[in-house]
Amino acid sequence: MQIQPTNQGIYRQIADFGIEQVLAGIWSNGEKIPSVRQLAMEVGVNPNTVMHAYDYLKDLNIIETRRGLGFFVSSTGHKAAVALRRSVFLEEELPRFRRTLDLLGIDTEELIQMLNPNPETDN
Repeated sequence: MQIQPTNQGIYRQIADFGIEQVLAGIWSNGEKIPSVRQLAMEVGVNPNTVMHAYDYLKDLNIIETRRGLGFFVSSTGHKAAVALRRSVFLEEELPRFRRTLDLLGIDTEELIQMLNPNPETDN
């Protein structure tokens, strides 16, 4: 994971990385995730920043703490991550995408062709 110079806080970038790990199945429900120190060293940030990201993910019910054992993806972590990303996509990203399509004059049929250029080979 690399921190990007954006308007988004570092802890949110780390949290988004965690969400992507869960969505991709790299971190599975019930699985132990990297410790705060381990991830802080890998990313090159202060452990407090990773802790802030983990607290955020806990608030979203994506991860949980097991006393004395560390952090784990919660039993409903994947479901929570999907719900969060779906909501963000539908409420924020899709309207921007639709506006861009309109500005570029790309209609629905053309978009479908772009997304599926060879429909007869997808059987």
